[in-house]
Amino acid sequence: MKVPRSRLFLAFLQVGLVAFGGGGQAQIYQSIVLKHRWMEEREFLETTALCRVLPGPVFANTAAHIGARLGGVLGGVLALLGVLAPGATLMLLLSFAYFRFGAVPGSLAESALNGVAAAAIGLILATMLHQAPIALDSLKAVGLALVVFVTYGLLHWPLLLVLLLTVPVGMGLYWQEAAENSAHPRASQGMEADERG
Repeated sequence: MKVPRSRLFLAFLQVGLVAFGGGGQAQIYQSIVLKHRWMEEREFLETTALCRVLPGPVFANTAAHIGARLGGVLGGVLALLGVLAPGATLMLLLSFAYFRFGAVPGSLAESALNGVAAAAIGLILATMLHQAPIALDSLKAVGLALVVFVTYGLLHWPLLLVLLLTVPVGMGLYWQEAAENSAHPRASQGMEADERG
C-alpha cells in the first residue's frame, strides 16, 4: 500500500509529538495500524520484530522501515524526521535551559516527566496485551517467547547472545512452515477457511 508522503510525514510527526517516556512503539502502532489502517496487525508485528534485532534505536528503526514500506525511500526519511524532530527540538531547548539555569532536582518539570514515563509504561503494556494473542498464536511461538524471557529477562544473558541463539531457531521453524504454505497455497487457504468456518 502506497501512502501520500505528506500524510505519512504528518502521521509520524504526530507520533513524535506524543511519544514521551519510551511509548514510541505503542504510538506508532496506534497511528499506523489502528487509526489509519495502513498496515495489518501481523505485518506490523513482523516489522517491529525485524527492527528489534537490528542495531540502533527500535523507535527510529521502526519509523524508517514503515515509512519506506509505505512511501519509498523518501517516505522512510520523512517518517524518521517526523518522529525525531519534536523530541530533538525539545531536547535542544531543555539542554539550553539546563546549561543556562542549572538543574533543579525535585522540580515540577522533573515530577511531570516521571508521571509521563509511568503513563508510557501503561501504554506499552496495553499495546503488548493487545498484540500478544496475534504474536503468540502457536506452541512454537510461545516456546520461543519463553526461552527469550528466561534467558534475557531472568538469567540476564547478553542480548546479542540471546538473539544469536534464538533468531536462527525461530527462522528455521517458520521458514519450514512458509515453504510448506507456498508449496501448497490452496490447501493452506482451505484449512484457514475451515478454521474460520
